[in-house]
Amino acid sequence: MVQFTTISEILDAVEEQGIDFAKFRFSDTSGMFNEIDVPASLLESAFTKGLPFDNSAGGTFKPTGSDLMLKPDPRTFTIMEKDEGDKFGSVICELTFLDGQPFDGCVRTALKLFVRKIFQSGYTFTVSSSISFYLLDCETVSSLMSPSVKSSQKLLFDSKTLDQVEKIKKDILASLKQAEIDIISMRQTRLDGPITVTFKEGSVLRVADNIMILKSLIIGAARNRGLRASFMPLPLSEADGLSANFGFILMKNEFNEFYHPDQDMMISDKARGFIGGIFKHIRGICVVTNPTVNSYKRIVQKRKAPYYISWSAIDRNSLIRLPSPRGRSTKIEVQNADSSCNPYLSLLALLSAGISGMDENLVPIPAANFETHDYSESEKQSLSAGTLPDTLFEAIESFKGDALLKEAFGEAVSLTLIQKESAEWNEYIGLVHLWELEKYL
Repeated sequence: MVQFTTISEILDAVEEQGIDFAKFRFSDTSGMFNEIDVPASLLESAFTKGLPFDNSAGGTFKPTGSDLMLKPDPRTFTIMEKDEGDKFGSVICELTFLDGQPFDGCVRTALKLFVRKIFQSGYTFTVSSSISFYLLDCETVSSLMSPSVKSSQKLLFDSKTLDQVEKIKKDILASLKQAEIDIISMRQTRLDGPITVTFKEGSVLRVADNIMILKSLIIGAARNRGLRASFMPLPLSEADGLSANFGFILMKNEFNEFYHPDQDMMISDKARGFIGGIFKHIRGICVVTNPTVNSYKRIVQKRKAPYYISWSAIDRNSLIRLPSPRGRSTKIEVQNADSSCNPYLSLLALLSAGISGMDENLVPIPAANFETHDYSESEKQSLSAGTLPDTLFEAIESFKGDALLKEAFGEAVSLTLIQKESAEWNEYIGLVHLWELEKYL
């Protein structure tokens, strides 16, 4: 995105381009933006002093008092265009108390402070990422929500919808270019399949911001064309699930610390420790990388999504994969997250677990460097360090018992997360579903 270095540069750009308002955006634990529109006449004050708002009106954060402040990050300010050609400003904010002190329930601040600690220790992480989504017409959405829908139903699109999908993809690409967010590709392998956007590598915080911005762009572009964007991990049992992958490169003094030319697979002890740390904490991590009840319909045996805790340079269904380039490009790719995840909390959880594994000199189980799709479930189990949670409830309980993750998130975020996820699980488990009626009534 465009890099503004001063507030005066932002105000000058707003005046020159006739911007009427800016969207002040912030994330709660859900992983979607909350937005407050601020008129151009109030931008100078909002950027200089912050923007007070009454948090009691909604949201998941429950600080001691309801009043908080939005503190915009000028480096994230960009000018975007609506479908009618009108332009508006967009800026990502952090949450503070009214006195300017950081609010401990702000997920972006939690990630930023953790990344700062890494940098102060002499290391820098670069992250690659991708995220998938569906574009659905209203008729398909209504059909999916019908009580008579069958699990074997497939996603079908007529020529009109497919034409709109192509237009939306072009709209998204144009918006990404305008925001100066670099991507490697936007691909859709089948007409009824998900669309996947792969970002160029970047800094941890920038990648999280870009994913949040992309989600917002996708939702807006779909709405403008009369379709609905969905990040639901598995909308139908016969559909492809929606993934969100994260790849990590650890640099120090221009050298990739995950690379070692003389060790097995050409990876270092730090790389093995990073993998071991993620394995150790992955069941608790799932509460943020796979945060919905539906997430665990995607993570089951015999699907493409990872289910067993394993790693490989070859098997594309492993939890952790090592893509083939080595040297400066040596990367550890984590593949279990889905598109409903909160990127701030997901990256914070994965980094804190991986770094703890490096500090503890953990050694993961041997890599399964072969395709395992033809192996039996018992054979896959023997090649793994266990399985991911089967339900959101299991992930919640694992997170509750994980002191490292709760310390990394902080008490406020951890408590809010547990309350939110527990409420979703309790709501789900208390309902009678169509499958039960068909099977037992």
